[in-house]
Amino acid sequence: MWDFNDPACPISLRSDPTGTEGAEFTHDDQKNVGQAGVSWVARNDMPNFIGLDCKVGPVPKADALRLGKLWRHSLGRGKEIHTFWSITETGGEKFQYVRLSTKFGPMDIRLLKDSGVQLNDPATLRSDETWWRKRPAIKTFKDADFATAAIELESDEPVWPHIVITGPITLPKIGWQGELVPLPTIEAGDVWTINTDPNWFSIKDSAGNDRSWIARAWYKQIPGDPSGPITVPITIQGTGTNTNTSVKVTLPQLFREGF
Repeated sequence: MWDFNDPACPISLRSDPTGTEGAEFTHDDQKNVGQAGVSWVARNDMPNFIGLDCKVGPVPKADALRLGKLWRHSLGRGKEIHTFWSITETGGEKFQYVRLSTKFGPMDIRLLKDSGVQLNDPATLRSDETWWRKRPAIKTFKDADFATAAIELESDEPVWPHIVITGPITLPKIGWQGELVPLPTIEAGDVWTINTDPNWFSIKDSAGNDRSWIARAWYKQIPGDPSGPITVPITIQGTGTNTNTSVKVTLPQLFREGF
């Protein structure tokens, strides 16, 4: 791990990273013959690029070249995934999963060997995902909590919940934003794991069996709000519960900026 905020770290940043302002986007437009302007179709969110203006060293001259290679090798060659953290007073702890975007430029081997430092060794990292993240919001509701279930979310963008239901519960219904999805009875000791994201949709029981079915799907996301945290009510219904029954809700937290 390279802690750029630690004065003892042999790799330091000469300036603030670029890319914390958020990912680029483009417009998908339709252009018709003779049309004044275009008809807007959609926004295309792009991967994010983080630029690091790094200094290698200073360290003892005998160790400098080894450090330079260690720094570069630690980032891999575009296949390896790393976590880049942006920690600020305004944004708290946000992160992106990143990979090296392009190869490094030439290494100043002579300067490293003669002075133990390379003043400028820039690196560009790419996040395959557009958004910055925070650790997810997680809350577990016991049967006594179902009537007032709610969870706080900081996300700028709307998100798809991840749900874990532990039985027993008879004919449960779970939803949000006015949508309520019925599920079959979950027996005592059985645990159902649900990913509501349509790109990764899955409903599985404890044995790993696929329990998805027609109409067992959610079509509304939990809304985001760039102006600040919101409290989101979660509707949980069902009978035949006891103290072992629980519903665990996990919400990703997605942000436009890294600060």
